[in-house]
Amino acid sequence: MINRYSCKGFIFDVDATLVNTTLVINNIWKKWAGQNGIDFSIVYPHVHGRKISETLELVGSQYANADEENVVKKIAIEAMESATEIDGALSFVENIPKCSWAIATSGPRKVAETSLLASGFKLPMNMVCAEDVIFGKPHPEPFALAAKNLGLKAVSCVAFEDSPAGVKSAKEAGCFTVAILTSHKESELVLADLIVDGFSDLAIENKNGSYELCW
Repeated sequence: MINRYSCKGFIFDVDATLVNTTLVINNIWKKWAGQNGIDFSIVYPHVHGRKISETLELVGSQYANADEENVVKKIAIEAMESATEIDGALSFVENIPKCSWAIATSGPRKVAETSLLASGFKLPMNMVCAEDVIFGKPHPEPFALAAKNLGLKAVSCVAFEDSPAGVKSAKEAGCFTVAILTSHKESELVLADLIVDGFSDLAIENKNGSYELCW
């Protein structure tokens, strides 16, 4: 590892970044689609990296309501109880003090907490979830708010993402953005500052309150 990036904090997406939920998320929306007589191929392009409400709106305005959103949430909470960590994610995050990392996810808080706890993570002090923002990814608000909650500017943070929408959100907020190749092709993540296969390609050095990301 010869490359280094100095920062003050870290912001992580949850699904397919810390938690191995790509297949779980697909199955959640397959179940919902089946209940509504919709071909999953119509739903799939709008699933990853977006709030439930935004996915429903993109599938069809007739589904964009609180009742339908609650149906998806219920399916998701049950499904996330079987979630597991992305390889190396747990040990990577355990090297970061709880006050120096945050979550920025498009998922509802209850769903995110369920998947993180099921995967063995301790919940961080700061979590930005779907309920906390007006605009979800790819808008920069989730990462900008997560950095603010850490008491930092976004340019002082490293963001970890897996989806094109998430990478765009983090980059436009001002974060140094690392894309993990868990759910999308490298060609879809070209906006990221760094693209890696997984957390085994990375290391963190603590520099008395600041950090260096090494790769």
